[in-house]
Amino acid sequence: MLGKKSASVAALLMAWLTLPAQAAPHCDVTAYGARGDDEKHDTSAFQQAIDACKDRGGRVVVPSGRYVLGQLRLGSFMELHIGAGAVLSASTNLADFPSVDAIGPGNAHRPFIVGLGVRDIAITGLGTIDGSGPSYWGKDDADRIRFGLILQGCQNAKVRDITVRDTPMFLMAVMGCDNVVIDGVTLTAPLDSPNTDGIQIIDSNDVRISNAFISVGDDGIVTKAQKRFIERLQVVNTVISSDDGAIKFGTRSESGVRDSLFSNIVISNSRYGIAMFMIHGGVYENNRFSNIRIATGGRHRRHYPIFVDIDDRARRPAGEGAGPTKLGTIRGLTFDGLDIATAGNILIGGHPLSPVTDLTMTDIRMRVVAAQDLPKTAGKPFGNRTFKAVPGSPDHSGINAHIVLGNVDDATLRGVDVRSVKRSDQRLALATPSSTNVQMDEGLGAQR
Repeated sequence: MLGKKSASVAALLMAWLTLPAQAAPHCDVTAYGARGDDEKHDTSAFQQAIDACKDRGGRVVVPSGRYVLGQLRLGSFMELHIGAGAVLSASTNLADFPSVDAIGPGNAHRPFIVGLGVRDIAITGLGTIDGSGPSYWGKDDADRIRFGLILQGCQNAKVRDITVRDTPMFLMAVMGCDNVVIDGVTLTAPLDSPNTDGIQIIDSNDVRISNAFISVGDDGIVTKAQKRFIERLQVVNTVISSDDGAIKFGTRSESGVRDSLFSNIVISNSRYGIAMFMIHGGVYENNRFSNIRIATGGRHRRHYPIFVDIDDRARRPAGEGAGPTKLGTIRGLTFDGLDIATAGNILIGGHPLSPVTDLTMTDIRMRVVAAQDLPKTAGKPFGNRTFKAVPGSPDHSGINAHIVLGNVDDATLRGVDVRSVKRSDQRLALATPSSTNVQMDEGLGAQR
């Protein structure tokens, strides 16, 4: 039999359990004073709506209209729903975007919309985040908004269906996060716009990108591995056009990327289809690229449907720092089911002290038309900047072959069909300088 105190506690618990469930708050920004299409700043109204809904499973709703805004800070356990016809337009006054400390010292940035250390958050809707890029392009980095939308130090985040366009610098970033879904987004900026990366994946695990359309003036999807490994990154069913690398690893590569999958992707008009820069001593391992259509193009004098490189940027020119670092590692790299159209060539290069190992290339169809003059355009790229050659650093960019495997150990090439469209575009199909244990179909190295 319960005592009086126990009976009282039980009664209170029963009363609490029978209370009607409270609906999650629904916070329409117009109820907090936001008025679209009037050129007045609505930052305060938006932030009030966010603060009223966060931590309570609430939904912030943005109806159709153009809203001029400064920086917005999202919270945990909430959804920001940008409705169809709604445009969140960044203020052209940089002072409206306070500096935010990035993960790691000395990396502050000024984002437009930021989720900082939050969890269980969603950003949804058919509306648009507009970074007002034309008002900032041409200015120094320090005088521009750095991210249109960034999730930083977050867990369990979803971004669905929104459009991000014309940001002063990077459109979207996932930094130091775990379990992030990005689905159905559209990311656009003019091909000549500066530093407009589509999505940066920085030190994050279990990021899944699908059904995206990306057309930007810098890299499409780019990894930056600095403080911890990027693991289990997945990109599927996506279309990318990029003035630089459609899919790019690095150049930041102090830690590494492993166990990633890129599949069912269409790449067009890009300087690099797939690029992997290993120049800071990290590790890229067990990364797979399958069922990808690559058509290179753009303003650059040299195109690479695939570019892979291990090098040492430790011996930097003056002003870039100094000090020796170990060479990085690339192993367990697979390309399967690629359809390539290019004027350039595939270049996969290791280092004499650290070759690329365990490379597999299968079911690849490559057609070369209007072939670029490889010896005349020689000069290995080091990323978006030019660095002086390091003594002992191999450069196979001048070899006149459709596929060059330099300093590669243990490679398998099966079902690789590479040829020139015109006789004037003919080169050697495959060259393997300083490489060992290369298994290939008979006749692959012939002139084609």
